[in-house]
This record gives sequence, C-alpha cells and structure tokens, in this order.
Amino acid sequence: MDAVRRRELLVMAGATSAALASGCLGVGEDESQVLGDPEYAEGRPDPGGTPMSEMPDLSGELTIYSARSQPRIGELMEYLERQYDDLTLEIRYDDTADLVSTIEAEAETPADVFYGSETQSMTHLKEAGDTAALPEDVLELTPDGVRDPDGHWIGFTRRFRVVGYDESRYDAAELPDDVFAYAEDDRFRDDIMWAPDQGSFQAFVTAMRLLHGEDETRTWIRNMVDRQDVATSPGGDSAMARATSDGEVGIAFTNHYVLRDHPDGNLGLAFTSGDAGAMFNVTGATVLADGDESEIAANFVRHLLSAEAQEYFATTTWEYPAIEGVDPIDELPTTDEFEPPEFDLNELADLEPTLELLREEDVL
Repeated sequence: MDAVRRRELLVMAGATSAALASGCLGVGEDESQVLGDPEYAEGRPDPGGTPMSEMPDLSGELTIYSARSQPRIGELMEYLERQYDDLTLEIRYDDTADLVSTIEAEAETPADVFYGSETQSMTHLKEAGDTAALPEDVLELTPDGVRDPDGHWIGFTRRFRVVGYDESRYDAAELPDDVFAYAEDDRFRDDIMWAPDQGSFQAFVTAMRLLHGEDETRTWIRNMVDRQDVATSPGGDSAMARATSDGEVGIAFTNHYVLRDHPDGNLGLAFTSGDAGAMFNVTGATVLADGDESEIAANFVRHLLSAEAQEYFATTTWEYPAIEGVDPIDELPTTDEFEPPEFDLNELADLEPTLELLREEDVL
C-alpha cells in the first residue's frame, strides 16, 4: 500500500473512532491519526508500559542509521517528529551489512543511533568499541533476555523461529517438537524449504552450533540436504511463506511474522521446544560512542520502548513487544506457546564458523 493511501486510511480510522484515537494510543494533539495499523489496533486493550507523555521530551537533531526499512518504521519516526516540534530525525535506511561497514569506515560516524534488525550487528559494533552503554533507567524498561547484559543494546521486539506448515497437508498436533526430527522423518522428504542466505536462518544455525555442537549441526544439515532433499527459497522468508501457503511445499523453517502476509491462507505455525528451532532474536538499537547527542539518543531509544511505540510494533510489524503490558495481536500465538532455549543473544555474532559450515556443506 502506498504511503499516501495509508495516510488516508489512518485519517479515516481516526475520524470514525474517537476512542481509538485518544490518549491510550498517545496521539497527543493530533487526534486525526491512529498510530499503527487500524485494522488490527481497533478493539485492543489499552497498552501497558510507560506512555510517551511520561518520558522526557525529545529535542535537537539526531542521525539514525536504520537497518529496519522505512515501510516498517517510517510511520513511527514521522509520528515522533510530529509530537516534538524541536526534534529533527535524519534517517539513513540501508542494508545491515552496508550500515555496519559504513560505521566502521567512518573516522567519526555522524550517526547517533544504530537501529538493528537483529542482535548480531549490534553486538558486532559493541565488540568493535563503537557503542556506548545505555542508562540504567532505559535498560530497566525490558526484562532480562531482550537486552545486552553489558547494557550496550536493547531490544524493541522479539521474532521467534517457527515451523511454517501447510494446514491442508499437516496437523500441528502431529508435527515434531524437536527440530532435529524434521531431518529424519520420511513424511517430510521433498516437502521442506529453507532460506540459507537469510540472516535469520544463519542466526538459527549459529544457535544450533552453540546449543547442540558443530557435529550435530553438521549432521542435521547433511540429512536435510541428502535425505530430505530440502528446497531453497527463491526469495527469502516471504517467498518461502507464500510457497507454503499456496501448497507448493508443506514445511518451511522461518520466522513467525511471515504470517502477517498470509493471514487468510493455509499457512500455520508450529513450534519446537527448547532447541535452536525455538530461538528468538530481537530488533533493537544501540547508541554510538562517537555521537554528539548521547543523552538525546538514549532518550530516543527510550521512546521506542513506550506504550505507544510498542503498540505500533505489535499491530504493524506483527512482532512481539519487548516490554510487559503490551500484548501481541490476536492473530499470533501467545508467548506461552513458545519454549525458547536460554542463551546470550550476543553469541549470535559468532557467525563466521556458521558460514564456513554452510559453505563446506554446499548450502551457500
């Protein structure tokens, strides 16, 4: 949907639902717009957490390097600028690798905040000495597990690994809750797809290496290729989800939010338990050490953990909010259905052994 049409829909939704456009969504003085997707925002309970009105005002100029795309977060960035007359956001949207390389190449980066689409890039910048610790009162907005133990990055949303499946072909109750079983069960031969060139898949394999060891991970990959004849997605997670929803394949190793693009298809979500197939990663941000506006930058990060921003993420990106008190949308499983393994997300930055393994097995 183009931006103009989307804004028109938002205005219409705000005009027809005064309750929705009230302070519960923090629309401030501009009550003609609803923050987030009105199709999924309407009828939801008031979000918990800290509203923006209780946070310090944002002012000044901030430069944001964002690995999250403009279609995903642009509306929220525009909303923040509307709320604070003295705030100017200069946002560079680009691929994660390009932004990280740019920061590393700049003698003194002009960026104040790096907005990451996963923890690996934020950890990489942290380990290179390019980031600063966030204030404790910002870190305390999220529970343990979705923030850096050293305080250098914090998560805004969680995205879980899932087993996507064709509901016309399989019953979720009969699918394995062990990711390794998918490489050995004859039911899935010639019926599984993966996307090994995607960062989320590579993080999943990294987690498998760390949790289960390289030998077991290599055996799983070989069985997937040699025994199950796994197919490679022609276009990442989105194309893989479409193939599953359309019945081209029955099983896909993917992220939960692909359901957003296929809510009325045959795509179902199943879960493994306590293994790499049940891991989650986070989107989030870190303040850059070279930035001139560290206090304002940390306050900007704080605002993305506000009740309004977290409600926006829930209804627009279909990801799981990082703070307590904001529920995922009803179309998604509750977090009680996930049983992720416990490990430090910083370890996902240990990517090179994973890439080497995938190359050795001719997967990349």
